[in-house]
Amino acid sequence: MINANLITCALCRNYYADPRQIPCSHSFCFDCLSGRFDDETLILICPKCDKLHQYNSREEFENRCMRDGFLKSMVAQFKRNQSRSSAIASGLHSRPASSLSQIAPMNGFTPIHPISQEVNSSFDQTCSERSTPSIYSQTRSSSVLPTITNRVLIAKCQSCNIKGELIVCNHCDNVICTKCADEHQSVINDDVKREWNLCKSKFDKITERSIRFEADQEECERKARELQTLVGERGDKLVQTINNYKNAYIDFIEKHRRTHKQICAHEQIIDEYESIDDRVNKLLKSADITTEKIDDFSFEIEHLESRLDSLNSILDSSELKFPVLSLPEQIDISSLFGTLNFLSLNSPHSNHMKSKLDHDDYLSLESSQPPQPHRFDQISAPLPVPQATKKKLLWQLDYKSVPYYVRTYNNQLFVCDKYGYLSVYKLNRPNDFRVKPTFVREIKLFNDSLTALSDEDQTIIDSFVVYKFWIIVFKRKKNELHGTIYVFTHDGKLLPNGKCVHNYPSRELTIDIDTNILWSLDQKQLCLFYYQLPDQISPTDQIEDVFHNRWSHVQFSKPFAPKHISVNKNVLAVLDKNRQAVHVYDKKTQEELYEHVNIYNHTTHFCWDMALFSDNSLLIKLDETSTLKAGPSKHIYLQLDTTSQRNVIGIIEETDAYGMIITTTDEILIGVRINTKGTVKCYG
Repeated sequence: MINANLITCALCRNYYADPRQIPCSHSFCFDCLSGRFDDETLILICPKCDKLHQYNSREEFENRCMRDGFLKSMVAQFKRNQSRSSAIASGLHSRPASSLSQIAPMNGFTPIHPISQEVNSSFDQTCSERSTPSIYSQTRSSSVLPTITNRVLIAKCQSCNIKGELIVCNHCDNVICTKCADEHQSVINDDVKREWNLCKSKFDKITERSIRFEADQEECERKARELQTLVGERGDKLVQTINNYKNAYIDFIEKHRRTHKQICAHEQIIDEYESIDDRVNKLLKSADITTEKIDDFSFEIEHLESRLDSLNSILDSSELKFPVLSLPEQIDISSLFGTLNFLSLNSPHSNHMKSKLDHDDYLSLESSQPPQPHRFDQISAPLPVPQATKKKLLWQLDYKSVPYYVRTYNNQLFVCDKYGYLSVYKLNRPNDFRVKPTFVREIKLFNDSLTALSDEDQTIIDSFVVYKFWIIVFKRKKNELHGTIYVFTHDGKLLPNGKCVHNYPSRELTIDIDTNILWSLDQKQLCLFYYQLPDQISPTDQIEDVFHNRWSHVQFSKPFAPKHISVNKNVLAVLDKNRQAVHVYDKKTQEELYEHVNIYNHTTHFCWDMALFSDNSLLIKLDETSTLKAGPSKHIYLQLDTTSQRNVIGIIEETDAYGMIITTTDEILIGVRINTKGTVKCYG
């Protein structure tokens, strides 16, 4: 039977009417809750647990009061049981008493006594139809059965539909006769057996999964312990590395200090000087002055003078230097420890990750896919940044425009934009790029106004090189490949005959200072040309003759797309934009030494520029391929070693980078745009 307390509202003490549940899981009548809701503060306080529930409006309060269907069904069932109990009680009191034979109750059944006298068929039919549902609901309560032992009950068996001695099944509340009891019991047994088999099958599955889960949990805990040990070992190794650096620096500082202390130490000279001075004073006061004694003192004085001169020269040549420790570079902790991820125990990457964890702290990056020509319409993967040492920023200087071209010659640094605004800086010493240069002057090479010209008519500088006598500039319109070559002095003055029309689609003019050769790429004829510049100049020289005579050096075949060129003392390199490959040639023999194909061409970055170091190794510049990106572009510079694998040994990350050059002493100069201005950075 349903307990009446379970379906009684704690506020109105009546059966639930439209029961609603609030967020703290307590249920009340909706009208009772509405009366408790404060429309001013929009707060409802639970009557049972005193928890505050805040709402934004009454409408939100009404929507969040969930209907409690379970309580509603319990109330309905309780009311049905009450109506059936009252119907049975009224039917039993209206029937005559009779002496009923006691039937022994069967297992799982409650007996109903048989009828002791005959009644007419109409009366039987009426009583049977009315009494059967009452018995169905009433026999569930054992407290009611003893009250009907002296009452006559006429009903039909729900199984065979024949009148007889009736019993009630305690399992399903069906009213059946004694003849059908065994058959009904077998049906019940089959149902119970089937349900039990289903339950047993689920239990076996859960037990099996639980055992497997415990085994997997133990394996995960084992791997977690291994990872904790690895992190501890890696941390100890990093701490040991830091301690080694600390001890090395301390020893180096102490050695430097002792060296300067020994250089500057002159206690022995002081003792020798005082000894000679004392003996000379005694000699001068005594009457025994001989030539031999004077000669001895003269020799000692000359020896002391030579030692003083030697010490003085050492002091002049030994510049005092104090130690300074630069700030460490800001690095990502994941580059030291790695990135922590959680994978499924059965993941195919779990064993691969295990082998990677057993490897060294720093892993070399290798491409798992063969190089393929880059296509902008393909979906590319993010660039996997190699684990390499970041290049150190030595200095940077501000520039008034966007530094498209950065060039050097001897002890000067030239920075120019695409419209001819040139800034000149001076180095402390020739080819000493590790110290920030000083500003010298600004030069405007061209006087044409950009605002008066349309976008198509504007001319831009396509190449800018510095020769030992001249500044050579190739300028063209934005929508044309042909243009004009201008020749300036290093002061920015245009030579009288320093302007000549250039009808070749030349790109990337590059100067070779050692051989006085100007290299040029012809994208139309797929050829690398060169111009022989004069070693000496005179006022009668015609500059047009220099640029009208060019010679072929290397001929390329389709689909080769020459994009950029770089030169050092021994070799030259050409970038093929289509294949993302850098071809390195010997300048004298024209023989191709090696080819490096960009292994990251299937990522979001592609090779846009490159440069040569003095040892013939490469610096490649990777640009983002996304043309839909409205923000600043990101660039990654990778320094490769001289091995056949071309491993990455240095890395630079920049934003909106343009000009790039490698100095004669292998420093890297990069021009970076910052809004409408720029800066030049030097990495070493």
